[in-house]
Amino acid sequence: MKTLILHTFSREDVEALNFDSFENLYGHWPQLWSRELKAKYDSLLFAVSGYDEDPRELYCIPEVRRFYRQLHQQWPWWAFFLSHAEANLAIPYLCLLDSIEATRRDGSAVCSASVDVQEIKRILEGDFSRLAYLWDIAGLPPADCEARMRSIIAMFTGGTHG
Repeated sequence: MKTLILHTFSREDVEALNFDSFENLYGHWPQLWSRELKAKYDSLLFAVSGYDEDPRELYCIPEVRRFYRQLHQQWPWWAFFLSHAEANLAIPYLCLLDSIEATRRDGSAVCSASVDVQEIKRILEGDFSRLAYLWDIAGLPPADCEARMRSIIAMFTGGTHG
């Protein structure tokens, strides 16, 4: 059974752009090899605390967007390590976009995001090269890497790849 690891960033860490705790715990992961690296694939969950009373979606909050952008610059291995569960992978990537539009229907808890597909593809392109690199070191089947890439793209395109 796969082990999932939840890492929660506090509001204080987000606003101070403090990555110390994260770096201490996970900074070495991209240097792992074989079985150790394979065990970390798709295992990391991100959460941000302290914004529960904010009516905006996390990816619409400027401080959270700035935090995830900086984290991505320092640790750009998300496509390999972040779990595909729920919106765990989507929210950090949505924070990287220059423009995003969130829409919520009255009374609905569900929010939809409109994104520039070409912009997200440009971001993912660099991450996919890192994904493939770690995939190879972990000894995972190449066809599964392609499937992972397609599933990530499908999150933002609704299943279209054009």
